[in-house]
Amino acid sequence: MLPLYDWLMHAPWGVWIIDLIQTVLGWVWLHPSDHTLALLIGASIPVVVVFFLIQAVAGGSTYIERKVAADIQRRVGPNQCNPSNFLGAVFAEAVARGQAAGASKGHQFFAKLAAPLVPVFKLLDAILGRIAPGLLIFLADGIKLIMKEDLVPSAADKPMFKLAPAIVLASAFAALAALPYSDGFYVADFNIGVFYIAAITSIEAIGILMAGWASNNKWALLGGMRSAAQIVSYEIPVGLALLTGIILSGTMSMQGMIHQQYGFEGVGWSQGWWWNWNVFASPFMLLLFPVYYLAGLAECNRTPFDIPEAESELVAGYHTEYSGMRFAFFFMAEYAMMCVVSAIAVTIFLGGWSTGIGPLENWMMVAKPGQLIPGTETVAAAPVFGWLGGLVHLVAFLVKTYLLVFVMMWIRWTLPRFRVDQMMTLCWKKLIPLSLACMTGASLWMLVRPWIVSQENPEALGNLTALISMVLSLAIGGFLFWWFFLKKLSPDEQRERKLLVEANISAQGGKGFA
Repeated sequence: MLPLYDWLMHAPWGVWIIDLIQTVLGWVWLHPSDHTLALLIGASIPVVVVFFLIQAVAGGSTYIERKVAADIQRRVGPNQCNPSNFLGAVFAEAVARGQAAGASKGHQFFAKLAAPLVPVFKLLDAILGRIAPGLLIFLADGIKLIMKEDLVPSAADKPMFKLAPAIVLASAFAALAALPYSDGFYVADFNIGVFYIAAITSIEAIGILMAGWASNNKWALLGGMRSAAQIVSYEIPVGLALLTGIILSGTMSMQGMIHQQYGFEGVGWSQGWWWNWNVFASPFMLLLFPVYYLAGLAECNRTPFDIPEAESELVAGYHTEYSGMRFAFFFMAEYAMMCVVSAIAVTIFLGGWSTGIGPLENWMMVAKPGQLIPGTETVAAAPVFGWLGGLVHLVAFLVKTYLLVFVMMWIRWTLPRFRVDQMMTLCWKKLIPLSLACMTGASLWMLVRPWIVSQENPEALGNLTALISMVLSLAIGGFLFWWFFLKKLSPDEQRERKLLVEANISAQGGKGFA
């Protein structure tokens, strides 16, 4: 219990929760309990909240992915799946069954409770049908999975079969504890946060192997073995990318990495700007970012790396024998892992919760490092922001993270699936050598910097580093602007765009698609 106690007591909200629970216990019992019971209750509250948050994120992501798939591949989207008649129809049907002759007492009781809610849910359906047609389709998926029968093969290893989905979900679930959502909103800032995330997410391979083996199905076993080989292989470039980020930041704390990218090296004119982010620290980091992202995509078993669950070859892979909520756990873990991989990329390469706008960051800052925090006698070791800054940083972190998740969805519905040999060749012959070269180059850069400018003048050293990063970031931004807005299309590209425009015009006026 001691590590959990320390973790909770050092969390930003932990002490407040413990005090509140002990106060409530003092009201219920004349003598409040010791810290153990309060600790257990206090630790369970954020766990339950985050668990339901994962379900909401996974459900919302399925809706967004359906929209992306429909837009990219011109498929029927969720806006055509009875979007304005869902909750109202469900509750109206439940009320009708409860009021029918011969209905059980339970149905009659539920009908009495649900009858006043039917108009409210019909109004909600109408509003959501206007704002986001088909938004509640993920709720229908959840109800369907809950109601489906939980089947366990008779020849399966039942304890291992039942435990495997929980281990896979727990791997992604536990990684959320170390993510730096904002400067003042996070679960815990471990001093070995990067190492913790790398260790806890690797447990996913064990759960997948357990699922394949316990199913007693050769196709499931083959899918589990493929997945284990894929995850273990692609963990190498991911680990090298994380190690390179540690070398540049000089810390394994996720919050410490973001503070390092804030630009506090005596460089007043560049603090808080986007060119301080690690992705612009050197050309090596710019190359390492897509290497990490591709390897992280493979860690999530997403297309084009979804060989372990390729339906055409493996009958859904390692989860062939699963149904109901156990089946849903695997995909909740997939979407949670997508968010974790993207959040790590944002933290290590894209400045974390920093907006990248210097004047805005300086305006929101309450105290700089080395200054007294207003209202206290504590000297700030890192930049301190008020409640407004914390809220803005939370929004910035979530937007950056979900933009990378969106790119994962975009890739899924654009690229075909790799063959097994192509997938392993890409990892061992391309990504691992590239990540090793980038780590070596970034390490040499960190050694050369003190030689360029004397160590007795850290402000000049910081100015030079910021200047190089600024020039590199502006060059990349200018190239991307030219590529997307100013570059002239080739004749073939002009012909393809014309055909797409004609197809869009003739496709039922756009109706029937997301």
